[in-house]
Amino acid sequence: MKILHTVEFYEPCKGGAEEVVKQLSECLVAMGHDVTVATTVDKDRTPGKINGVLVLSFDISGNKVVGFRAGEGEIERYKNLLHEEDFDLILNYAAQSWPTDLMYDELHSIKAKKILVPCGYSGLNDKKYKEYFEKLPDYLARYNSLVYMSENYQDKKFGDEHGFSDKGIVIPNGVSMQEFDNKRTYWHFPGLNKIKTERIAISISNHYKKKGHSFVIKAFKMMGRKDTTLAIIGQLPSGRGLKKIAHIVLDYWHCWLMSILNRRIKLVSGRDREMVLGAYAAADVFLFGSEVECAPLVTYEAMASNVVFITRPVGNVLDHKDYIKIVKTPVQMAQVANDVLDNEEARQMIVAKAREYCEKNHNWAKIVKQYESLYNTVLE
Repeated sequence: MKILHTVEFYEPCKGGAEEVVKQLSECLVAMGHDVTVATTVDKDRTPGKINGVLVLSFDISGNKVVGFRAGEGEIERYKNLLHEEDFDLILNYAAQSWPTDLMYDELHSIKAKKILVPCGYSGLNDKKYKEYFEKLPDYLARYNSLVYMSENYQDKKFGDEHGFSDKGIVIPNGVSMQEFDNKRTYWHFPGLNKIKTERIAISISNHYKKKGHSFVIKAFKMMGRKDTTLAIIGQLPSGRGLKKIAHIVLDYWHCWLMSILNRRIKLVSGRDREMVLGAYAAADVFLFGSEVECAPLVTYEAMASNVVFITRPVGNVLDHKDYIKIVKTPVQMAQVANDVLDNEEARQMIVAKAREYCEKNHNWAKIVKQYESLYNTVLE
């Protein structure tokens, strides 16, 4: 198959969507398919192929609601890619992003089969997106299939309520179990980041306000432990303009200040995947304070790496309530984290159960076959 995947950001940029599309694309290439990824330009990306995947970069940002910003001729170049390349199938990863939103008005004339992975419709209840979601059913009608990550989340409910249940399929998020089994030098994480405490709590997410780092920091301070360091791992916001500046001011600066005031709070760049894997290998608990998610990839990464995942009730995490800890306030997060850290036997039971569940249900080795099967079905 000749396949095009579109996603707002991609390697070397790090994040949940980036990692999912990277895993899917590289696995399909390994299975013999021809995969291209269309994404936003990144100054650190080398033109050409990355691990067998052809990556095409476009100087475009925004979406239908906030508007598009683009370099001269870039939008036309992207639309030409959609029409003129002889793709068998195009998969748009995430609504409310420029690669998907620019394709909506082209759907009627694109010859390739079309699949959308909505990723939750985070703006569904936002007044600014009212018109967007009023028009969305007309666009969904032109897709051959809609991929959801949970039976119970709002994107699937929206599709079903608008008559598209026959197009919907649930394919969960997942991880490469092999990646988390290969420890290599990952155990050097504490030394590289000057962490000297016996215990480590991690929080992995990029520096956007709604990722809830302030929630996590409040919880960590309430834990009152001298034997534990909190490592906040992530990148500065992608993109440009006032929105990027706002995230830096409202989130990153707060995290930076807290790390200055408390030597047991560390800020670590999320750009290096091996550093991220090292954090998982060294961690005891994962504290997640995000306000907006669909199926957070870090849930499964924590499970795969034997780290107890403690989170707010966001996205589809309730689907996994038997394998993770769900809290509503920083006070509750602090209490649960302390309980876990004070009872090693119970912690080991939690992570063993979660790891087994993840390997059975959220393993990329199985998930990529589900995508390949869907692609074949759509092309029949």
